[in-house]
Amino acid sequence: MKKVRIELQGISKSYYSETAVTQALRKVSLSFAMGEFVAITGESGSGKSTLLNIIGGMDSFDEGEMIVDGEPTFQYDDEDWETYRRTKIGYVFQDYSLIGHYTALDNVVSALLIMGQDPEEARKTAADYLKQVGLEEYGTHRASELSSGQKQRLSIARALAKNTGIIVADEPTGNLDSETGQQIIRLLQELSKDRLVIMVTHNYDQAEAYVTRKIRLHDGQIISDVTAETEDAMPDPVPDPAAPAEDIGTEKKPGRKSLTSNQTASIFARWNQRTQRGRAILFTSFLLVIAAASFLFIGELFVYRDDTTTKNYTQAGFYHEDDKRIVVKRQDGKDITDEDVKKLSSVRYVETVDSCDIANDINFYIEEGKDYEYAFGNEAKRSRYGKGAGEGEIKRVSFLNEKRFMMSTDAISEADLAYGRLPQARNEIVLYAADDSLLEKTMPCYFVFHNVWAENHYYQTNVTVTGILKNPTGQVYFSRELCRMLSMSLTDNSVFRIIYGDRIRHEITPVMSDSLTGNEVRLSSTMAEEYLLAGEFPCTIEEYDPAGKPTGKVVTDTVYIKDPHSADGLHSSTPNLLEVSGEFYNQHFRLTSSQASVYISSYAKTDQVLKKLDRLGYEGMSSYRISTIDYNEERTTQRLTIIGISALGLVILLLAEVLILRSLMKIRIKDYFVLKFIGMKMQVIRRISYFEMLTYTAISAAITIALMWVLRLCGIPAIQEVMWYYEISSYALFLLYNFLLTLLTVLFFNRLLKGRLNA
Repeated sequence: MKKVRIELQGISKSYYSETAVTQALRKVSLSFAMGEFVAITGESGSGKSTLLNIIGGMDSFDEGEMIVDGEPTFQYDDEDWETYRRTKIGYVFQDYSLIGHYTALDNVVSALLIMGQDPEEARKTAADYLKQVGLEEYGTHRASELSSGQKQRLSIARALAKNTGIIVADEPTGNLDSETGQQIIRLLQELSKDRLVIMVTHNYDQAEAYVTRKIRLHDGQIISDVTAETEDAMPDPVPDPAAPAEDIGTEKKPGRKSLTSNQTASIFARWNQRTQRGRAILFTSFLLVIAAASFLFIGELFVYRDDTTTKNYTQAGFYHEDDKRIVVKRQDGKDITDEDVKKLSSVRYVETVDSCDIANDINFYIEEGKDYEYAFGNEAKRSRYGKGAGEGEIKRVSFLNEKRFMMSTDAISEADLAYGRLPQARNEIVLYAADDSLLEKTMPCYFVFHNVWAENHYYQTNVTVTGILKNPTGQVYFSRELCRMLSMSLTDNSVFRIIYGDRIRHEITPVMSDSLTGNEVRLSSTMAEEYLLAGEFPCTIEEYDPAGKPTGKVVTDTVYIKDPHSADGLHSSTPNLLEVSGEFYNQHFRLTSSQASVYISSYAKTDQVLKKLDRLGYEGMSSYRISTIDYNEERTTQRLTIIGISALGLVILLLAEVLILRSLMKIRIKDYFVLKFIGMKMQVIRRISYFEMLTYTAISAAITIALMWVLRLCGIPAIQEVMWYYEISSYALFLLYNFLLTLLTVLFFNRLLKGRLNA
């Protein structure tokens, strides 16, 4: 007696709509055994496809029971039905239900992978089944490229590969011509010799000569069930002694190399990417746009996280406004040394170090017509020997450009020079020029120290060019000696006073002159007449501590005025400056600096550099931060607007990705139907989308980061600003945002997919 595989007991099934109830099956009872080739017929709407779907585990029933291999199915849950479809049933569809972008071989391999077979073994097995249905030469052809008959043969090969023992075929010849349909019927009949084959057909005449049993349905009920002995009918199969002991169609436990759910999902995801390159490019391109936009939006949020830029800058403390400048002192209070300059230069993101920090707030004016200009006029001319001496022409200097500040040669090296050498004497400089024509040229240069010297006061001296820089720049580099000399009144913590008539007349800054010796001094030509006529002055040097309090140390001396009647008896600077000899200067003052300026790559790296400086034993502060006070309403509004736009942009990107990508992913639902019906677990189906989309996201994120670095290196200002704010935390947030977007998209798609597959 043949083994009964499936038994239906009083099966009923109804479909419900808002206005009606349609009963597809009414109390159907049937049994099916191994070796049968059963044809189920009936007019359209008779319930034959519903019956086949219930047998195939693709549709549920309302009443009755279905027993499979002696086991009732009333207690089956979704996972049990997945196992049933995977291990018990091989399905042949009217529309073939192949995955068109897979090759013929991959379509068969897919069924074996779903069974948990090792990929390498699965490909060998699949090739054997293609040969069995006559498609061995078409293994590398896409399924979409095959003819209708070849597609149906491929569908049968896929069903055979599962080795389930039960094959159900839904109108397998419905889309074929009569000759090809006849070939498919004969193939199914041959397979039924050691399997159970159940076929739904609307053309029974085509199958009549081959089937062993005919069941006719009408209005959901069985109206006939007839056994037909055919010419090719075979007796019950005799077991082959050499064959495995287990029956065809019993569930086989995976071998040692069986695939996990993640491995299976990963393989199918890679197949999808490989076989649908156009779709992969489309998805990656779309995600690339999302990633690039989110990169910029997230970057803007980090740029405007600090509200310092919304405040007004005051030049009271640091006249030179530069947000990349950090003022540095040693924690032990000692002077900055060359070793300190080297150590500070080695800190990451530090581009330039200048040990003459205070000089960086002194403006210089060196190019006539660009930095300064002269104005000439007539006015009463004072006599150096007595009263007025009539009218005379005077020359006044007007300063035009306050954007140029002193910097010492600490900031450059011999390697930066195209011609010449670095300064060795106090009044030597290095600048940029197109050629070496300026080498050894001497020119006047003016200096203004707005925060220290009195208004309209300046220092003028002649400087000589000793070096020409390679790279174009408007910066002029002065000797360390000149920089420290002009900033002495702050760095030395001393006050130098000259006294006339026992009264304090001036607190002035001494500057060195190479033409003076001993206690000789040279006064400004704009000094009052009584000073010019005096021969000598008592002076005091009073020492103050770094906090500005007097230490009590006072040095007194007498200075002698250089003959004001000679050609070089007076200097052309303003009265707050007094020229003294180098000997006198070195006796009473120090050309040292207790703080340095450190210039970093970007303001964005300020906190990182400050932390590093602290660990190295230095005290640092941002000159920009300490000089910003009071919020600027316009800048504050701009900052909040940009933050709002960036945050809103991230929300819009989220919605756009979820809605648009989910719509694009719907194209794949048919493929997932196929995978479900050949037995793939819903868990694996869901994971395919995760693996596939996360791969596209990773590629798009990597391309975005690389692209932003290229644009940064190309000097795109907006990109450069944003990139400075990207650190490990920023990149982590960018990746997290994009991967979360993808996970949400796939999550919503999988919910839709589950509903569609279960419908």
